[in-house]
Amino acid sequence: MKILFGLHGTTHTEIAQAEIDAFRRAGAETESCAYGNWGTASGMLNSLKLVFKNAGDLRRKAAAQGTNIVYLNTAFDKKTLVRDSITMFILKRSNPKLKIVLKFHGSESDVVAAKSMLKNYVLKNADLMLTLSTEERENFLRIGVPAQKVQVTANVIQKELYVQDPGFKKKAGLTDDTPVLLFVGRFMHEKGILDLVEACRLLKQSGTRFCLFCLGNGPLLEDVKAKIGQYGLEDNIKLPGHIPESETRRYYANCDVLVLPTYHQEGFPMAVFQAVGAGRPVITTRIRAAADYFVENEHCLWVEKKNPQQLYAQLLALLTNKPLQDTMRVNNFALAEKFTADRIVGKLMEYFKTI
Repeated sequence: MKILFGLHGTTHTEIAQAEIDAFRRAGAETESCAYGNWGTASGMLNSLKLVFKNAGDLRRKAAAQGTNIVYLNTAFDKKTLVRDSITMFILKRSNPKLKIVLKFHGSESDVVAAKSMLKNYVLKNADLMLTLSTEERENFLRIGVPAQKVQVTANVIQKELYVQDPGFKKKAGLTDDTPVLLFVGRFMHEKGILDLVEACRLLKQSGTRFCLFCLGNGPLLEDVKAKIGQYGLEDNIKLPGHIPESETRRYYANCDVLVLPTYHQEGFPMAVFQAVGAGRPVITTRIRAAADYFVENEHCLWVEKKNPQQLYAQLLALLTNKPLQDTMRVNNFALAEKFTADRIVGKLMEYFKTI
């Protein structure tokens, strides 16, 4: 089996490389090629030029390798449908026997359900589609996609990357008994960042000691800063900004609770599952991959979207229940074994042999 891996070069590159290495260990000849916008193109015209360039590079590399399968890491939304349909047309025209696998790192439900020629083209010409949650797979089945053509996979979690530092709190200027909360994500409404700041206001009013680190930036950054100032939370909420993914690991490894009240339509929220890899308790919404793998009071506490009062209550409940925190740590560290590269790729190889 010869696989050409189309990957995005700016996000979760280590996940992709772990998959590539596991495919090679499994005996597949695997090469990689750029796919998507690596931050080098802005504007519609430049973005289209990049789409054609990347498609041409994939076509040439597939021909040189004698590729059987082109495995593209993508998503399912209006923009990616344009990119994927152009790329698939160029690849299939060059080699009609080439098999194309699409892995969707998130899918928009309304785009899946909408009538669209580009959507129909992608669904017809993809040989296999991989979603990151059962909910997303059901969305495709609901519109008539054959069951054997869409399967569920997961992202790789490497729990050995998360190393605890006994001096983390001291280096951060915190006392040893200060609970550390962690939010990692883009500062946008759908990630629930403003709901979390509001919940922190209530948590401080209750007299609870805590420090929340919010890693990331985005369109709501100034709103978040304003709320922090308005509520007097400067000592409770820290904004390190957007930092390289490799540097986020020390926060995952040393936080007490990962909090992500998201309702963004991503399939496998990496912030949540990196916390799993680090063996950390989680508070999040019951959607997509989280709903597939988590059991409340064993791995997480659930919150409803756009409900800061409930979020506050769940934060308080978890922070005041050390036995529950300990249970979640043990269970999440064990759960991470489901997401090893060899286990995930072993299942992918089974899928690939059917196309």
